[in-house]
Amino acid sequence: MTVDDEAENGNVYATFADLMKLQRFDDNTFQSLTKAFSPGNETTAYGGHVFAQAVWAAAQTVREGFVVHNVTGWFTIAGNTAQPFVYTVRNIRDGKLFCTRAVDASQARGVCFTCTCSFKRSESSPIFHQEPIDLSKQYALGQKKPEDWPEAPGVDSPWFWEAVVANGDNYPFPGLSIRKVDMTSYNQDRPPTARRQLQYYSAIGPLPPLGSAPNLHACAHLYASDRNSDFVITNHLDVGNDFTHMASLSHSVVFHSEPEALGMVDAHGKPRWFCQEARMTRAGGNRGMHESRLVDEGGVHVATTWQDALVRFGGRMGTVEELAERLRAKL
Repeated sequence: MTVDDEAENGNVYATFADLMKLQRFDDNTFQSLTKAFSPGNETTAYGGHVFAQAVWAAAQTVREGFVVHNVTGWFTIAGNTAQPFVYTVRNIRDGKLFCTRAVDASQARGVCFTCTCSFKRSESSPIFHQEPIDLSKQYALGQKKPEDWPEAPGVDSPWFWEAVVANGDNYPFPGLSIRKVDMTSYNQDRPPTARRQLQYYSAIGPLPPLGSAPNLHACAHLYASDRNSDFVITNHLDVGNDFTHMASLSHSVVFHSEPEALGMVDAHGKPRWFCQEARMTRAGGNRGMHESRLVDEGGVHVATTWQDALVRFGGRMGTVEELAERLRAKL
């Protein structure tokens, strides 16, 4: 099925596995089969889609046993949801323990995303150490479960929330269920760089067993890692809608855990919940820095992310009412 076929069928895709489907043309060329999601119901594709799918394409070219552990990508042109992405994979190196790939994601206008990613084999080690992590205790979440929090919005900005209230639908993402924790009480009276945002995420629909497709499970974490990340910057600065441009420039993720810790489902096929703990570390020069760590329910630090974002402040995008009406016209 082509991306146009998906559009004609209402673009209804519930599972993460469907979202990542690829058609293979040759050893190093792939094309997306499912239409990318647009958070604002426009034609601009969610960056996390191409970020995750580029790694999934690269994973088709590595030997069994190699699992992604490090990826850095650069967003060069906004992706268009009306067109499929074509992924061209270049083999940089194949080693005994590590292999490296470069991937270009292209559409009609040219390369819209490029990345380098490294895959490695599992290694046993006599040493394991990380700082203790108990997010529920640290942020006083009480007995609330991940699914008790509301679904995260498509766009985490005041104008979109206004439209959500008006339309009664927050236009949720496909592929993953992502729940936003209300951090108001924690962030109140704290400076911007001391504020935090938690988002729980789990896979929608069945996934192949971890042992047969570990890179697909890893790609689910990559897909989640970019969700509303730039808006953490504006939200923690309390600027509301007072910005004119926002876009991801580059995004990096390093997995720290062995593949068995990345599984999005447990041994019984039940979805596992993970949490992204995010913060803004700097803003200036029309750019902002987003950092986060991905943690499983047992407190294992699975991955760390860094994102450099373009954020031009001032010159309001419009009133909340104007922006909400603009979105309502598209829904």
